[in-house]
Amino acid sequence: MFMRTGANGLYPRWLAQEPERNWDLFLSCYTPTPADPAAIATETGGYNKLEHFRDCVTSGRLDLSPYRQVLLADDDLDLTVGSLSAFFAQADRLGLTVSHPAQDWSGYWSLRIMLRNPLAEWRETNFVEIMCPCFDTAFLARKLADIPVTRSTWGSDYAFSHLARAEGGRVGIIDTAVIRHVKPIQASGAFYRKLAADGVVPADELNAILDTLPPIERTPRVIAIHVRPGHLAGLRHGLAGLVEKKKRDIMKLFGHRQDRED
Repeated sequence: MFMRTGANGLYPRWLAQEPERNWDLFLSCYTPTPADPAAIATETGGYNKLEHFRDCVTSGRLDLSPYRQVLLADDDLDLTVGSLSAFFAQADRLGLTVSHPAQDWSGYWSLRIMLRNPLAEWRETNFVEIMCPCFDTAFLARKLADIPVTRSTWGSDYAFSHLARAEGGRVGIIDTAVIRHVKPIQASGAFYRKLAADGVVPADELNAILDTLPPIERTPRVIAIHVRPGHLAGLRHGLAGLVEKKKRDIMKLFGHRQDRED
Protein backbone atom coordinates (compact mmCIF):
# COMPACT_ATOMS: atom_id res chain seq x y z
CA MET A 1 0.00 0.00 0.00
CA PHE A 2 1.45 3.31 -1.17
CA MET A 3 -0.30 5.90 1.02
CA ARG A 4 -0.15 9.61 0.38
CA THR A 5 -0.31 11.08 3.86
CA GLY A 6 0.18 13.98 6.17
CA ALA A 7 0.97 13.89 9.87
CA ASN A 8 -2.61 12.83 10.76
CA GLY A 9 -3.17 10.11 8.18
CA LEU A 10 -5.38 7.17 9.12
CA TYR A 11 -2.89 4.46 8.15
CA PRO A 12 -2.28 3.45 11.81
CA ARG A 13 -5.87 2.12 11.85
CA TRP A 14 -5.19 0.01 8.76
CA LEU A 15 -2.08 -1.42 10.41
CA ALA A 16 -3.84 -2.10 13.73
CA GLN A 17 -6.72 -3.90 12.02
CA GLU A 18 -4.38 -6.35 10.29
CA PRO A 19 -1.45 -7.54 12.41
CA GLU A 20 -1.16 -10.57 10.08
CA ARG A 21 -1.54 -8.54 6.88
CA ASN A 22 -0.32 -9.71 3.48
CA TRP A 23 0.84 -6.24 2.41
CA ASP A 24 3.63 -3.75 3.08
CA LEU A 25 3.21 -0.03 3.72
CA PHE A 26 5.10 2.72 1.86
CA LEU A 27 4.43 6.24 3.16
CA SER A 28 4.41 9.08 0.64
CA CYS A 29 4.34 12.29 2.67
CA TYR A 30 3.26 15.74 1.53
CA THR A 31 4.47 17.25 4.80
CA PRO A 32 7.47 16.16 6.89
CA THR A 33 6.30 13.09 8.81
CA PRO A 34 8.26 10.91 11.25
CA ALA A 35 9.16 7.54 9.82
CA ASP A 36 6.86 4.77 11.00
CA PRO A 37 8.76 1.56 11.88
CA ALA A 38 5.89 -0.43 10.40
CA ALA A 39 6.51 1.09 6.96
CA ILE A 40 9.13 -0.20 4.56
CA ALA A 41 9.94 3.42 3.66
CA THR A 42 8.88 6.98 4.38
CA GLU A 43 9.47 9.49 1.57
CA THR A 44 8.50 13.15 1.30
CA GLY A 45 7.91 14.98 -1.97
CA GLY A 46 5.88 15.14 -5.13
CA TYR A 47 3.17 17.52 -6.23
CA ASN A 48 0.49 14.87 -5.78
CA LYS A 49 0.07 11.16 -5.11
CA LEU A 50 0.48 9.96 -8.69
CA GLU A 51 3.47 12.15 -9.39
CA HIS A 52 5.28 11.01 -6.26
CA PHE A 53 4.43 7.37 -6.94
CA ARG A 54 5.83 7.60 -10.46
CA ASP A 55 8.96 9.35 -9.20
CA CYS A 56 9.53 6.78 -6.45
CA VAL A 57 9.18 3.90 -8.90
CA THR A 58 11.30 5.37 -11.68
CA SER A 59 14.04 6.40 -9.23
CA GLY A 60 14.14 2.92 -7.65
CA ARG A 61 13.12 4.15 -4.19
CA LEU A 62 10.08 1.89 -4.54
CA ASP A 63 10.88 -1.48 -6.07
CA LEU A 64 7.67 -3.11 -7.27
CA SER A 65 9.30 -6.31 -8.50
CA PRO A 66 8.49 -8.35 -5.33
CA TYR A 67 4.79 -7.40 -5.54
CA ARG A 68 1.88 -8.48 -7.73
CA GLN A 69 -0.28 -5.49 -6.80
CA VAL A 70 0.11 -1.98 -5.44
CA LEU A 71 -2.68 0.16 -4.00
CA LEU A 72 -2.41 3.97 -3.99
CA ALA A 73 -4.47 5.28 -1.06
CA ASP A 74 -5.36 8.72 0.25
CA ASP A 75 -4.85 9.29 3.97
CA ASP A 76 -8.45 10.06 4.93
CA LEU A 77 -9.92 6.60 4.36
CA ASP A 78 -11.25 4.11 6.89
CA LEU A 79 -11.87 0.44 6.14
CA THR A 80 -15.43 -0.44 7.22
CA VAL A 81 -16.09 -3.86 5.64
CA GLY A 82 -13.59 -6.66 5.00
CA SER A 83 -9.84 -6.20 5.09
CA LEU A 84 -7.18 -4.91 2.78
CA SER A 85 -5.57 -8.35 2.79
CA ALA A 86 -8.83 -9.89 1.57
CA PHE A 87 -9.16 -7.15 -1.03
CA PHE A 88 -5.70 -7.90 -2.42
CA ALA A 89 -6.49 -11.61 -2.47
CA GLN A 90 -9.77 -11.03 -4.31
CA ALA A 91 -8.25 -8.68 -6.89
CA ASP A 92 -5.48 -11.23 -7.48
CA ARG A 93 -7.91 -14.14 -7.79
CA LEU A 94 -10.07 -12.22 -10.28
CA GLY A 95 -7.07 -11.13 -12.31
CA LEU A 96 -8.10 -7.48 -12.23
CA THR A 97 -5.71 -5.06 -13.88
CA VAL A 98 -7.10 -2.05 -12.02
CA SER A 99 -9.42 -2.34 -9.04
CA HIS A 100 -10.79 -0.32 -6.14
CA PRO A 101 -12.60 -1.06 -2.87
CA ALA A 102 -16.22 0.06 -2.89
CA GLN A 103 -17.08 3.22 -0.98
CA ASP A 104 -19.32 3.35 2.07
CA TRP A 105 -22.63 5.15 1.52
CA SER A 106 -22.15 7.07 4.77
CA GLY A 107 -18.86 8.62 3.66
CA TYR A 108 -18.09 11.50 1.33
CA TRP A 109 -18.13 10.53 -2.32
CA SER A 110 -18.08 11.92 -5.86
CA LEU A 111 -19.53 9.20 -8.12
CA ARG A 112 -22.38 6.84 -7.25
CA ILE A 113 -20.80 4.01 -9.25
CA MET A 114 -18.13 3.84 -6.53
CA LEU A 115 -20.69 3.25 -3.74
CA ARG A 116 -20.99 -0.30 -2.47
CA ASN A 117 -23.59 -2.59 -3.97
CA PRO A 118 -24.30 -4.81 -0.91
CA LEU A 119 -25.70 -7.64 -3.04
CA ALA A 120 -22.63 -7.89 -5.27
CA GLU A 121 -19.23 -9.45 -4.74
CA TRP A 122 -17.72 -7.19 -7.37
CA ARG A 123 -18.68 -5.16 -10.40
CA GLU A 124 -16.75 -4.99 -13.64
CA THR A 125 -16.60 -1.34 -14.72
CA ASN A 126 -14.86 0.91 -17.22
CA PHE A 127 -13.61 3.20 -14.43
CA VAL A 128 -12.31 3.35 -10.88
CA GLU A 129 -11.57 6.51 -8.96
CA ILE A 130 -8.22 8.04 -8.07
CA MET A 131 -9.02 7.83 -4.35
CA CYS A 132 -7.73 4.30 -3.74
CA PRO A 133 -6.90 2.47 -7.01
CA CYS A 134 -5.06 -0.84 -7.03
CA PHE A 135 -2.86 -1.80 -9.99
CA ASP A 136 -1.47 -5.04 -11.26
CA THR A 137 2.26 -4.34 -11.16
CA ALA A 138 2.87 -6.08 -14.49
CA PHE A 139 0.52 -3.54 -16.06
CA LEU A 140 2.45 -0.69 -14.43
CA ALA A 141 5.74 -2.09 -15.70
CA ARG A 142 4.35 -1.74 -19.22
CA LYS A 143 2.23 1.39 -18.94
CA LEU A 144 3.33 3.63 -16.07
CA ALA A 145 5.03 6.07 -18.44
CA ASP A 146 1.83 6.26 -20.53
CA ILE A 147 -0.46 7.29 -17.66
CA PRO A 148 -0.98 11.07 -17.85
CA VAL A 149 -0.36 12.62 -14.45
CA THR A 150 -2.34 15.84 -14.16
CA ARG A 151 -1.50 18.37 -11.48
CA SER A 152 -4.92 17.93 -9.84
CA THR A 153 -5.01 14.18 -10.65
CA TRP A 154 -8.43 14.84 -12.22
CA GLY A 155 -8.78 12.74 -15.35
CA SER A 156 -5.84 10.46 -14.62
CA ASP A 157 -8.26 7.81 -13.31
CA TYR A 158 -10.23 7.84 -16.58
CA ALA A 159 -6.94 7.50 -18.46
CA PHE A 160 -5.47 4.55 -16.53
CA SER A 161 -8.81 2.73 -16.51
CA HIS A 162 -9.02 3.09 -20.28
CA LEU A 163 -5.39 2.04 -20.76
CA ALA A 164 -6.02 -1.14 -18.79
CA ARG A 165 -9.11 -2.06 -20.81
CA ALA A 166 -7.56 -1.08 -24.14
CA GLU A 167 -4.94 -3.81 -23.77
CA GLY A 168 -7.50 -6.42 -22.75
CA GLY A 169 -7.37 -6.02 -18.96
CA ARG A 170 -10.30 -5.89 -16.57
CA VAL A 171 -11.27 -3.04 -14.28
CA GLY A 172 -13.53 -3.52 -11.28
CA ILE A 173 -14.92 -2.37 -7.94
CA ILE A 174 -14.79 -4.99 -5.18
CA ASP A 175 -17.90 -4.77 -2.99
CA THR A 176 -16.67 -7.15 -0.29
CA ALA A 177 -14.08 -4.55 0.77
CA VAL A 178 -15.46 -1.14 1.69
CA ILE A 179 -13.70 2.13 2.50
CA ARG A 180 -15.24 5.24 4.02
CA HIS A 181 -13.99 8.65 2.95
CA VAL A 182 -14.13 10.50 6.26
CA LYS A 183 -13.50 14.08 5.10
CA PRO A 184 -15.68 16.29 2.90
CA ILE A 185 -14.50 16.64 -0.67
CA GLN A 186 -13.71 20.34 -0.65
CA ALA A 187 -12.54 22.26 -3.68
CA SER A 188 -11.47 24.97 -1.22
CA GLY A 189 -9.04 22.76 0.73
CA ALA A 190 -5.27 23.29 0.98
CA PHE A 191 -4.46 21.22 -2.11
CA TYR A 192 -7.01 23.11 -4.21
CA ARG A 193 -5.70 26.44 -2.95
CA LYS A 194 -2.26 25.29 -4.09
CA LEU A 195 -3.67 24.41 -7.52
CA ALA A 196 -5.36 27.80 -7.80
CA ALA A 197 -2.15 29.59 -6.85
CA ASP A 198 -0.37 27.65 -9.62
CA GLY A 199 -3.07 28.49 -12.15
CA VAL A 200 -4.36 24.93 -12.41
CA VAL A 201 -8.07 24.42 -13.16
CA PRO A 202 -8.98 20.80 -12.34
CA ALA A 203 -12.04 20.76 -14.61
CA ASP A 204 -9.89 21.83 -17.54
CA GLU A 205 -7.43 19.02 -16.82
CA LEU A 206 -10.29 16.51 -16.65
CA ASN A 207 -11.78 17.69 -19.93
CA ALA A 208 -8.39 17.56 -21.64
CA ILE A 209 -8.07 13.88 -20.67
CA LEU A 210 -11.67 13.05 -21.63
CA ASP A 211 -11.12 14.57 -25.07
CA THR A 212 -8.47 11.90 -25.75
CA LEU A 213 -10.82 8.99 -24.94
CA PRO A 214 -13.49 7.28 -27.04
CA PRO A 215 -16.89 8.82 -26.24
CA ILE A 216 -18.18 5.60 -24.64
CA GLU A 217 -15.32 5.69 -22.12
CA ARG A 218 -16.01 9.23 -20.92
CA THR A 219 -18.86 8.18 -18.64
CA PRO A 220 -18.31 5.66 -15.78
CA ARG A 221 -20.49 2.58 -16.25
CA VAL A 222 -21.04 -0.88 -14.84
CA ILE A 223 -20.32 -3.57 -17.42
CA ALA A 224 -21.26 -6.64 -15.36
CA ILE A 225 -22.36 -7.44 -11.81
CA HIS A 226 -20.98 -10.56 -10.10
CA VAL A 227 -22.64 -12.12 -7.04
CA ARG A 228 -21.89 -15.05 -4.75
CA PRO A 229 -22.66 -18.41 -6.38
CA GLY A 230 -25.42 -20.59 -5.01
CA HIS A 231 -29.07 -21.46 -5.53
CA LEU A 232 -30.14 -17.84 -4.89
CA ALA A 233 -27.52 -16.35 -7.19
CA GLY A 234 -30.09 -15.47 -9.85
CA LEU A 235 -32.24 -13.61 -7.35
CA ARG A 236 -29.23 -11.82 -5.87
CA HIS A 237 -28.08 -10.81 -9.34
CA GLY A 238 -31.49 -9.36 -10.22
CA LEU A 239 -31.69 -7.42 -6.96
CA ALA A 240 -28.09 -6.22 -7.31
CA GLY A 241 -28.94 -4.84 -10.73
CA LEU A 242 -31.96 -3.06 -9.28
CA VAL A 243 -29.84 -1.54 -6.49
CA GLU A 244 -27.35 -0.29 -9.05
CA LYS A 245 -30.05 1.40 -11.10
CA LYS A 246 -31.87 2.86 -8.10
CA LYS A 247 -29.00 4.06 -5.90
CA ARG A 248 -30.15 7.66 -6.08
CA ASP A 249 -33.70 6.75 -5.03
CA ILE A 250 -32.46 4.46 -2.26
CA MET A 251 -30.28 7.25 -0.89
CA LYS A 252 -33.27 9.57 -0.74
CA LEU A 253 -35.50 6.89 0.80
CA PHE A 254 -33.06 6.15 3.63
CA GLY A 255 -31.80 9.69 4.09
CA HIS A 256 -28.24 9.12 2.87
CA ARG A 257 -26.24 12.21 1.99
CA GLN A 258 -26.06 13.22 -1.67
CA ASP A 259 -22.55 14.61 -2.19
CA ARG A 260 -22.35 14.54 -5.98
CA GLU A 261 -24.41 13.65 -9.06
CA ASP A 262 -27.99 14.93 -9.15
